[in-house]
Amino acid sequence: MVHLTICLPTRNRQAYCIKTIAALAEAEGQDFEVLVADNSDDPAPLAEYLTNQLDDPRFRLLAPEASVLPMVSNWERALEHARGRWIAVIGDDDYLDPRLVGIIRRYEVLYRDVDAISWECMSYNWPDNRPVPTLASIPVGQGTGPNSTDALANQLFRWSERKRRPSVGVGIYHGAIKRSLMERIKGAYGGRYFEHPNPDWESSCKVIMQARLIIHSQRPFSVLGACAASNSAANLSTAVMKQRIETFEAETKGPISLHRPEFPFSLSHGGASVCLSIAITTSWFCQTYGVNLDGFGVNFAHAAMDECAFSTNQDEYDAKVACFRTGFDQWENGRWAGHFKPAPFKPPRTINQISGIGDDRLNVREADIGASTPAEFYRFGEHAITPMDSLIAGTQVFAL
Repeated sequence: MVHLTICLPTRNRQAYCIKTIAALAEAEGQDFEVLVADNSDDPAPLAEYLTNQLDDPRFRLLAPEASVLPMVSNWERALEHARGRWIAVIGDDDYLDPRLVGIIRRYEVLYRDVDAISWECMSYNWPDNRPVPTLASIPVGQGTGPNSTDALANQLFRWSERKRRPSVGVGIYHGAIKRSLMERIKGAYGGRYFEHPNPDWESSCKVIMQARLIIHSQRPFSVLGACAASNSAANLSTAVMKQRIETFEAETKGPISLHRPEFPFSLSHGGASVCLSIAITTSWFCQTYGVNLDGFGVNFAHAAMDECAFSTNQDEYDAKVACFRTGFDQWENGRWAGHFKPAPFKPPRTINQISGIGDDRLNVREADIGASTPAEFYRFGEHAITPMDSLIAGTQVFAL
């Protein structure tokens, strides 16, 4: 029986995807599968690798369709073909430890109603995505326990933390969701697993609303990778951010537009950011499905200021401020504009050069560790955290 399906949507990043597939294939278990949903212009590289080089029955390929699919539709078809009792989605430049199946089985014993599992993630930049000195990070917390859906809803829908990004790691992207919960989501929201062009954060919204019991692990089970061709690479370059957004908009045309008059912030603006992309998704969900947004306006103004404070230079700061200011001036007739008061730009004191512990994460200079893929970094990181085999065997206590 397939207990876990790892969905791997991919588009035109075949070299990275093949390395990710090869790393997943090193796992010994037979109770997981990897479903590669190829949306590339050239189907040959992945078809050749999976059919003639790997030849592993645990790996299945969904070939590209006649025309390029919006990302949300590629995710949708991956879920439709998944066979697992549980499902996870990762990027083609990421990594997830297939031994997660053992953790899921143990959680099912300890927490009978669990239908969503989240965890902290390691983060890693591929060698081709280091235009400045970069740090990889390893969460070092070890506890596990139930997550309050009320608290998560407050963080995600109303941005109660007032940070540039809600600290909500719940959802099918780098999380494991029980198939029964995904079917419940499909029944409750338009007959689809995914609707919005930004399916990862949309999934977070829907899981929080529909899950019976969410269990969160402070111990990481996956790595968020960022290659030079990834959307995550935009975090290190405003020019890359602009190009990625243009590509994203061109390839995500569908029934739900990213441009909405009720939340008139533009991703086409040169100062657009991941913070804004998340807010566009969460506000769409709340307004579409009648979720209470009390407090969101003021909180988002503070989150926008926090985003501006993370600028690396004056030009980036000016562009972000202009983008947010334009949106706040137009949103609800400027109702929240007075709350957006970004502090003057201050150059960062350090540029990702200091290794060490901070905010329950071990940060290490990537140039010094020799890991060339997320999987290699995961194996490096495991030396600093509780061994997976100990967690699965129960020799380590699951408790916060």
